[in-house]
Amino acid sequence: MQIKPLVAGIGLLAVLGVVGGGLFLWKYRQLHAQQGQGGFIPALPVEMVTAETIPWQPRSRLVGTVIAVRSVNLANEIVGVVKEVNFDSGATVEPGQVLLKLDTSTEEADLAAAQATKRLAMSGIDVAEAEITMSKSAADLARTTLKRYKNAVNANSVSASDVDRATSEVERAEAAMERAESSLARARAEKDQAEARVQQIETIIAKKTLKAPFRARAGMRTVHPGQYLAEGTKIVDLTELTDNIYLDFAVPQEYAQRVSAGMVVSAQSKLLASDDAKITVVSVDATVNPVTRNVRVRSSVPNPDFKLKPGMFIDVEVPVAPAVDSIVVPATAVRRAAFGPHVYVIVPAPTPENPQGKKVSHRMVQLGANLGDRVVVASGLKAGEQVAAGGSFKLMDGAAVAIVPAPGQKAASPATAGAEKSDASVTEVSNKR
Repeated sequence: MQIKPLVAGIGLLAVLGVVGGGLFLWKYRQLHAQQGQGGFIPALPVEMVTAETIPWQPRSRLVGTVIAVRSVNLANEIVGVVKEVNFDSGATVEPGQVLLKLDTSTEEADLAAAQATKRLAMSGIDVAEAEITMSKSAADLARTTLKRYKNAVNANSVSASDVDRATSEVERAEAAMERAESSLARARAEKDQAEARVQQIETIIAKKTLKAPFRARAGMRTVHPGQYLAEGTKIVDLTELTDNIYLDFAVPQEYAQRVSAGMVVSAQSKLLASDDAKITVVSVDATVNPVTRNVRVRSSVPNPDFKLKPGMFIDVEVPVAPAVDSIVVPATAVRRAAFGPHVYVIVPAPTPENPQGKKVSHRMVQLGANLGDRVVVASGLKAGEQVAAGGSFKLMDGAAVAIVPAPGQKAASPATAGAEKSDASVTEVSNKR
């Protein structure tokens, strides 16, 4: 029972093989019959281009990350309850703009008490200074009286007891002046202490008012009036708005010596002013990442419309070797297959019917970098050789071809079609785009 399906399958394959062989033999005999009767296979129309040499510098494509010139995470330094919020999510804030206020009623009461203490200390200073003036006047008067009494003692007009009494008055006046000076020093110290207390409270009040440090775009708002904020609570992210923004990328350590501050590299992004913008390297990190073995490079990118936001990625091309002359052909001239990339080189193949006839020769090549609509040929092709471009997908080795102009080119006139140089003048496609 299991052998019958197998036999049937083998029989079906044999029938298909016989039918296919018969069709191939019929077609083969038909073609030879046409050739024997003077028939020919028509040439295939293709576009012809010339392999040319251009200076090309090998580049490495890297991924860069947009970094803000200045970015801060605004947070409160002192605990408190939110009283006012003066910004919205995504809004543009100006330098010095008040973004958030915490309740300061307690601090304002303490400030009033401290200011009253300061005024009291200042009054104490005035009293102490007045006492010093009075004590100084009394001391001067007592010294004058003592001096007069001492002169009168020599004339026996004043007794010794009067002199002793005048001396006591001088000592008492000087002691009073010293006490007044001590009171003045104490009053001044109390004033300094009161001023320090006032300044301390004013600082606390100022820290409960958060302002924008620079012109920036605010992030998402997550706080509201009446909300209690613990110390260090995140208020909002602020990203500075500048005409230039940083673009950081990592260069492998073997290429790091080729990148330096001031050099210009290419960046590709739809968000830039052009698809292939030139950006300037600002600085190169002093150390190599021990994990990735890459060196961080910072460049500056124009950002006049603020389209670039921190965290975006942009492709960057960095030169990794000196410029060299390289052979390039259009990408349409290269055919890719399982056995490798190849091109069809156009060579002369004159016949009695067509002295200007051409055919193609299959050529294996090694490819280099892709330059958009062109590709670098590392080996297998020489500069000046002509290859098939448009229409090369239908060719095979040795096929006869007819050169047609590329789109946008004018066809050759009959008068010039037979000239020796007509092939190059009509069919050569410039790669200088």
